[in-house]
Amino acid sequence: MAKDKKSGNFLIGLFNKITKKLQSLDLSDNTKRRIISGLIMIPMAVYAIFYSRSLFLFITISAAVLMAFEWIDITKSAKDQKKWRILGFFYILIPTFSVIKIRFYDVDVLFWMFAIIWSTDIFAFFAGKILGGAKLMPSVSPNKTWSGLAGGVFASILIGITSSLMFKGGILFFALCSAMLSLIEQASDLFESKIKRIFGVKDSGNIIPGHGGVLDRLDGMIFVAPVVLILITFFADKF
Repeated sequence: MAKDKKSGNFLIGLFNKITKKLQSLDLSDNTKRRIISGLIMIPMAVYAIFYSRSLFLFITISAAVLMAFEWIDITKSAKDQKKWRILGFFYILIPTFSVIKIRFYDVDVLFWMFAIIWSTDIFAFFAGKILGGAKLMPSVSPNKTWSGLAGGVFASILIGITSSLMFKGGILFFALCSAMLSLIEQASDLFESKIKRIFGVKDSGNIIPGHGGVLDRLDGMIFVAPVVLILITFFADKF
């Protein structure tokens, strides 16, 4: 009984802490612009995924071209330009090819993938803001926290459990895959941050209000899309 009371007090305390954090959370103008941009871009992406192959291809190809320009701009100070151009070529080409292949394979799989990416970004951001705590990799991305990483993974597991209703793989398979993809998404985000750190660049561009460049917005997809393509290739019976 005492143990239950102690657990209850802990949960109440945690809830009160989160409530106070939410009330005192000061959203900067940049964060507000980020939310508004997301509210515009996500519905457009969902429409393209489900209802318009032509719009999807147009957005995907346009994004790839813009990412290529941003990569060239980021790495313009590199001594070994050839090495960085080759890396950038594959860095952009492989996920772009993967996303197109997934869209032609099954729109539900593509939506599942983006739902994980979006939920990971959103929950990681707000979990980090509300709970704070130890930094994940301060030398690479000073704002990312372990609590943010956990929040992103938790959200992706919920997406996986829900998404399992659309596929044949079952709850456990999709919960585990979703958690794995969330970790990969956050690693992909950190990788791009590391590239920008190397060249002393804050954002890849400024085309998207609140987000920076296209690479900044799609950095989580870079590693995730090829992994999803591998999953549907080797575990086709689960989808």
